[in-house]
Amino acid sequence: MSTGFIVVVCVVVGLGLLALGCPIFICLGMAGVVGIFLEGGTEALFLLPTAVFGAVSKFTLVAVPLFLLMGEIIFRSGVASDIFDACSRLLHRVPGGLAMASVIACAVFGTMCGVSIAAVASIGVMALPEMLKRGYNPRLAAGAVCAPGALAMLMPTSVLFIIYGELARVSYTKFSVAGIIPVLLLTILMCGYIVIRVMISGQTADRKRETEPLTLQEVLQIIRRLWSPFLLIIVVLGSIYLGIATPTESAAIGVVGAYLIALFVYRSLNWQTFQATIVRAARVTSTILTILVGAVIFTQFLNLLRIPDSFAHFIAASNASPWLTMLLIQLMLFVLGMFIDGASMVIITTPILLPTVLALNWDPLWFGVLMIANIEMAVITPPVGLNLYTLGSISKDVNMETILKGTMPYVVVEIIGLLILIAFPQISLWLPNMMS
Repeated sequence: MSTGFIVVVCVVVGLGLLALGCPIFICLGMAGVVGIFLEGGTEALFLLPTAVFGAVSKFTLVAVPLFLLMGEIIFRSGVASDIFDACSRLLHRVPGGLAMASVIACAVFGTMCGVSIAAVASIGVMALPEMLKRGYNPRLAAGAVCAPGALAMLMPTSVLFIIYGELARVSYTKFSVAGIIPVLLLTILMCGYIVIRVMISGQTADRKRETEPLTLQEVLQIIRRLWSPFLLIIVVLGSIYLGIATPTESAAIGVVGAYLIALFVYRSLNWQTFQATIVRAARVTSTILTILVGAVIFTQFLNLLRIPDSFAHFIAASNASPWLTMLLIQLMLFVLGMFIDGASMVIITTPILLPTVLALNWDPLWFGVLMIANIEMAVITPPVGLNLYTLGSISKDVNMETILKGTMPYVVVEIIGLLILIAFPQISLWLPNMMS
């Protein structure tokens, strides 16, 4: 049976199940099982349990539920309110300061939780009504909450980093810090867009509050409220960067620290909240691991037919410019991101693209940052833009059309940032190389 025929059958099976509404892990798993059976018979299927167990039982993956749990605790503790208030007061004299405060607050909060929709929900519930009350354009206000929430994906606590690092066999210790400078770059670009937008439109907000000086008492209050969350960030990231603890151990430290902050500093932890954090983290972890199981089966099928290697050889033989190849890959990821969630994209595309990355002598760590920066756009583009629907579900002040129109300019900003990261790899690699 020819390889081409087997591939066509598997694609039909996978897309057919997807059209019937089956979960993505079933589509991948069944397509993989059919392909393995057609190529290697029942004997090849006997190898699947060992491959699946080996993939999901790795110690590194323990960091996934731990970072998710840490994010859930931070999400429910009330930290987001203090972060936004602090940013809004520090930027009170800047044009569009409240919108910029939303961007920075999303970036900081994303560092703690690593989940984009949590950042949108936590910051948006406070920032959006406040911006609208002070006269901000609804589109500008919605975009300043929805798009920056995606920055959480590039922070060390991001689950996508763990998954990609495991699939690409990249040191998570280095990979975890590779996104820090790219996040700073994207945050600056987003804030720059807001300043330009406000200056061009001539929009003014409540100038009376914006010109009020920041008092020493306010500064001390900000420090008193936020010292513990920032200490937690320093401990978690510092322990990884300095090599004091493994990523999994750092995640465990983060969970303990988050519970202590919620219990003693914000006093927001009770039995119901504790149960909710455990249940939510367990559900999301289960979802990710089931997708991983389906992807492992599908990857076994791809490897059996040597499709990733064939794809790499095809790219190498095409004599196309490496930069053109990179742009085409990023375009493919952008289109896929409009229909597939971030975790599924990383799990599905990494085994296929990795041989090409290695064949072209690209740094897998750099490519991983580019992939996840691309996936950031997936959560703010329809039809599977989770951040769009999250903001729409928590706010009755703006409709989905307003959210879409306000967020689309940030897709352009993200594309500009992605092109900068492609042109200057050291932006992503400088911090990891410092750890060598």
